Amino acid sequence: MKKIIFLLLLSNSILSQESIIKEIKIYPYKYTQNYEHFKRLVLSSSDSNIEFIKDFNYEWGYYYILKVKEDYIGQMSDGSNYEYTLKEIISKKKADHNYEFEMVVDPLRYYEILDEKEIVNYTLEKINDSTYYYMDEIKIEIPKNLLLIFENYKSNNKGFLGKFKFVSDEIIRLISLK
Repeated sequence: MKKIIFLLLLSNSILSQESIIKEIKIYPYKYTQNYEHFKRLVLSSSDSNIEFIKDFNYEWGYYYILKVKEDYIGQMSDGSNYEYTLKEIISKKKADHNYEFEMVVDPLRYYEILDEKEIVNYTLEKINDSTYYYMDEIKIEIPKNLLLIFENYKSNNKGFLGKFKFVSDEIIRLISLK
């Protein structure tokens, strides 16, 4: 009986937890996350496991300091416990044009190719001979000296770790492969 009362009190205190307002930093790039059944691009932060923020319009190439509301939502199937909502953009600063970052590029959205009409299996859409649209979100420019290696990874559905640099708000350039 004592265990039941303790569990009821514990669950009540967790469910009645108030929102927490916190300040977080967001990097100017996202990273490829292996989610439950597919891969996706999520926010990158050094002081939080935050992946998505309601009411926040992220732009590649900018550092952000944000005030967010953190709400406990319980254990979700993807392992997350919290939901975040933007309260205020404290600062937004463009990354230096020489800024370099690493990111995994994976040509497959799912862990295997799915045979369904409505499913988009691939993450890279060719725009021209040297530019691809990645995850419907950012354009990747591939220099000629890396194009053959890149095409080999892509055609074999193999992901790779690359080093990138910003060309503009919409384009990043692959500068090396790891």
